[in-house]
Amino acid sequence: MTAARTRDDTAAFLAEAARDAGAQPRTRFALAVLDRAGQALIGSVELSVTSAAHRRASTGYALARPAWGQGLATEAAAAMLRLGFDRLDLHKISATCDPGNLASGRVLEKIGMRREGHLHDHLYVRGRWRDRLLFAAIAGR
Repeated sequence: MTAARTRDDTAAFLAEAARDAGAQPRTRFALAVLDRAGQALIGSVELSVTSAAHRRASTGYALARPAWGQGLATEAAAAMLRLGFDRLDLHKISATCDPGNLASGRVLEKIGMRREGHLHDHLYVRGRWRDRLLFAAIAGR
């Protein structure tokens, strides 16, 4: 849900997440996203516990452009919500996306997240400030 990543970026992210899997307490969960045939790495999805005391986390995903529009982001993001709510007993999970990325906003809405706000100049990416839309889901709602 941020600027486009390369295959190498995704592989490096997943390697870093695999190292973090041994942390105690574990606060980061990531999955590789494969194409429908299960042959090619096409992206990743992550859940990061941002406050254990408040049972809150954030999630995000990145998919290769050729994989867009196939429902894979929706499946991956929904899996992370289930993990967070059903297994980790989280209360709230949030995500952000670029305001211009209407498809990503639809993915977040499809998995049950609601838009909570517009964050201005929230990220500094590739030499410029970028806005983000904030979405969230609350357990049981």
